[in-house]
Amino acid sequence: MTRCMDMLEAAIRWTVVALLAVMVVAIGSQVFARYLFHQSLYWTEELGRHVMVWMIFLASVICVRRGFHLSITLLKERVSPHKQALMQMLGAAVLAYFFYMMVVHGWSLTQKTMMQRSSALHYPMGWVYASLPVSGLLMFVVNLEVLVKSGLEFFGKRSGEAAAEPAGKGGETK
Repeated sequence: MTRCMDMLEAAIRWTVVALLAVMVVAIGSQVFARYLFHQSLYWTEELGRHVMVWMIFLASVICVRRGFHLSITLLKERVSPHKQALMQMLGAAVLAYFFYMMVVHGWSLTQKTMMQRSSALHYPMGWVYASLPVSGLLMFVVNLEVLVKSGLEFFGKRSGEAAAEPAGKGGETK
């Protein structure tokens, strides 16, 4: 399971890097055209903004897997590893519900905005809003890994390292 999730994370990471490159080129060409030719490229700002939305939501998937999301660790640091695993499971369960809601309501929003066109590039705005259900589904999947590993730790089937450094272990890398 971990190997498959590592491959998924690598694919997302490379996608985020590619989106960042697109955003840098789009915004850079806007600045270049404005100052060199005194002419503005009308579509680059919109492209950069929409690419940034996708980039942030996809990068959030990696943050969920590695536990970089906001957490309060004061209590967690003061309890036994067994109770830490229980707290980890409860947190993952709450997040799973949130990600499920992201998928359901994000899909609804995506469908509603498919007929609306972006102002400069004229593509369906639903493509931008599709970042919600896509990232919600991916976060739900990586959160399940956290939930399973925390459950294994809680029930004594696994010891040692935490589930891919989830919830509150932020700042550390593999």
